[in-house]
Amino acid sequence: MLKIAMISAPESRLPADCTARIRTFAELECRRCENPQELAVFAADADLVWLFGANVALTADVLPQLTRCKAILRSGSGLDAIPVDAARKLGMRVYNTPESISESVAEHAVTLLFALARHITVFDGQVRNGEWELATELTPRHLTGRTLGVVGYGLIAHAVEKMVSGFGMKVLHYDPAYPDSIPLEDLLRQSDFVSLHCPLTPETTHLMNPERFAMMKPGALLVNTSRGAVIDEAALLEALENGTLGGAALDVLNDEPPKPDNPLLKSGKVILTPHIAAFSTDFEKNFWRCSADRLEKAVRSNFTE
Repeated sequence: MLKIAMISAPESRLPADCTARIRTFAELECRRCENPQELAVFAADADLVWLFGANVALTADVLPQLTRCKAILRSGSGLDAIPVDAARKLGMRVYNTPESISESVAEHAVTLLFALARHITVFDGQVRNGEWELATELTPRHLTGRTLGVVGYGLIAHAVEKMVSGFGMKVLHYDPAYPDSIPLEDLLRQSDFVSLHCPLTPETTHLMNPERFAMMKPGALLVNTSRGAVIDEAALLEALENGTLGGAALDVLNDEPPKPDNPLLKSGKVILTPHIAAFSTDFEKNFWRCSADRLEKAVRSNFTE
């Protein structure tokens, strides 16, 4: 049987039904590898390396030592935790499971957008402080008929589009993988709200920079449930302070957790959540089921799909 090396956690961290299922089609060994040297020894005879979350042990330099490895699976969405280019140059397949979290992340993105547009967190604080009268400068935004621009048009963005369709919102999308996408600059100029769903790559690092913020509609709202580094945080703060942006809702930041002196923590125009968009009551079930599905498909095809 082919061998899978789980490098992010000991077996006790994985559901028993998941590991039992995997062992019907492959050998499985589990360990949290803390560095590349440990990983090189542990996964030396593995046909597939499996991880979730970030993993400092999986580097481009260690990959050539994994001479039997034919594929890498990162459970969840995004591939920024994997040296993708180095893996592919060695002929390794690279997989992930965005379907395991797409609905949950989409729901969180829409929730953040609605909370931001309707000033929910601000009004909650006012009521708790004994303030009942509506502050005119914080008039809630109307959602119906407005335009939402999604940057990145994968499973999560598609789910967001479906969810907001019930509010009669117009959705624009930018994604180089989709020929019918509009240019990013046009999306930013036309959108009342912008939601980020792109992977973190060299091309998308600080995609939202001073020039891009200047293109947005005055007072537009920004939601980010992708990766923190997609946004230049200094430029974001400037855009919020000078009124270019009306507000931002962020589930992800450049530094996680944020440093205590991060100015975003003190901004009344920002809603923050602790990188929990993927988590829900169904997270564990979906996460491990989709991981086992992807592993079985990869192994049974001998890594041809």
